Order: sequence, then structure tokens, then C-alpha cells
Amino acid sequence: MLLVAMVAVALLAAAPALAQDEPAVSADTSKGPAVAKAGAAQAKADCPEVPPEAKAGGVVAKAQCPPPPPPPPPKAAPAPAKAVAAPAPAPKAQLPKTGGASPGTVSLFALGAGALLVAGGLLVRRIVR
Repeated sequence: MLLVAMVAVALLAAAPALAQDEPAVSADTSKGPAVAKAGAAQAKADCPEVPPEAKAGGVVAKAQCPPPPPPPPPKAAPAPAKAVAAPAPAPKAQLPKTGGASPGTVSLFALGAGALLVAGGLLVRRIVR
């Protein structure tokens, strides 16, 4: 009985997703800008510097663009100058102490917190009586 109820609830939850129609999906990359259509959504892409890509829904259309021109050749490097000895590296600076709690301080803090809890419990017990 429980299994039947679980299956019924699952079917009720999935019914809207199962009832949807597939939207008209198309991608056109012939001549000119790429156009992608999915249902009412539409996207266009021309040939800019960034690789062109039109996305609409789950459809992707890429425009056919000519390849970018090759980069210019690098300039000739100037002649190296005289070798100069590198300065000695500076010693690493040490950070100051942060002033954190020492192990003895932590144990005293815990002891004080425990004492406050016991005292508070005894006080509440006395007030309630």
C-alpha cells in the first residue's frame, strides 16, 4: 500500500515535466551570422574578435569566420648588457608574537568556566526549592 502511494506521488510530481512539448529547435550557420532558435528564444552571432557562438536554449550555432591573421613576428632582442652581480637577498622578517593564550591559561579558563557552571546550577537549585 505504501509503495503504491509513493509511486502515485512520484507520477504526480513528474506529470508536468512529461507533458511538455519539445520546442522548435534550429541552428543556421550558412552565409553570414550564426542564428540559433529554441522555441521563442533566438540568438545571433557575427564574426567579432571573440569566437562567435549563438546560444538559445540548448542549441548552439557557431558562425563560419575566416581565421584571424597571424601575429606579427617578435622584435629582435637588444644585445645583453654587462653582467652585474645581483644584490644579496634581504633576510626574512619575522613577525611579532601574537600574544595568544599559553597552555596554562587555557586550563585555568576551562576550570573557571566549570566552576561558574556548578555555581549557577547550585544557585538555580536553591531558587527553585
